[in-house]
Amino acid sequence: MNIEVTKYELLNKLLNTSDESLLEQLVAVFNKSEKTIDPITITQYNKDIETAENRIKNGKFTTHEDLEFESEEW
Repeated sequence: MNIEVTKYELLNKLLNTSDESLLEQLVAVFNKSEKTIDPITITQYNKDIETAENRIKNGKFTTHEDLEFESEEW
């Protein structure tokens, strides 16, 4: 199936639906897909790495084993 056929089928379904909840969900999906992610600068990237390294040095991290144990309680 090509994209034009898919668009046409979706358009028909949209025109024939009265499900307000469905339409709201579709609007939310389209709004989310339109958001752009701003790339971080190299300065911010390096700052984030430095912050993470400092947390590790100070013992402020969660081990893989601790995370596995914690996730079993979810």
